[in-house]
Amino acid sequence: MNESLYPLKFIPQFKERIWGGENLKNILKKNVPNTINKCGESWEISAVQESISVVSNGYLAGNNLEELIEVYMGDLVGDSVYEKFGVEFPLLIKLIDAQDVLSIQVHPDDDAALKAHNAYGKTEMWYILNASSESEIITGFKKDVSREEYLTCLSNGTFKGLLNVEKAKAGDVFFIPAGRVHAIGKGVL
Repeated sequence: MNESLYPLKFIPQFKERIWGGENLKNILKKNVPNTINKCGESWEISAVQESISVVSNGYLAGNNLEELIEVYMGDLVGDSVYEKFGVEFPLLIKLIDAQDVLSIQVHPDDDAALKAHNAYGKTEMWYILNASSESEIITGFKKDVSREEYLTCLSNGTFKGLLNVEKAKAGDVFFIPAGRVHAIGKGVL
C-alpha cells in the first residue's frame, strides 16, 4: 500500500427526488442545501461521469475519484479491481430517503448492459438504517412467473400480486442481483 494514502472523505452530492424527504437532514444530520426541497439521495462515493466524487479532506482535497485512481491505481482500489475496471470506480454508494414508493425496476446484468449501453450491469445491496412500521421492500416475484402470466397480470392490473413483498425494518439487508424486479417502499431510509 502506498504510504501517502490516508482515510479519504468525499463531498456528498445531494439529489432532489419527487419521492424524497427530510430524513437525510433530520436523522442522519447531512448538510442538505436549502435549495433542495425533497432530498431523496446523498451520493457518498460516485464515479458516475456527471457526478464524480471529490475528496474533502487532507492534501488530496479537491481531487476527484477518477484522478486518484489514475495516480494510485491498485494501491487505492486493489490490483484485481484496477485490472478489471481501470479508472472507473465500480461502486455507487448512496443514502436513500424514500418518503414515497419508488418505481418498480429491473436492472440489466453485465452481458445485457454491455450489449445495450457499453456499460456494466447493476447489482444492488441495501442496508435499512430506519423504516416506518408500514415500510416494505419489493424483491423478486413470489414464484416463478411465465411471460404469459406476467403480461396477463400487467394488462389486467393484478401485477402487484405477483411480487414478493417484505417488511423492512432497521438492520435488514437486501441483496438485489441484476435482473431481479425490485422497489423501495415508503418510509425507508
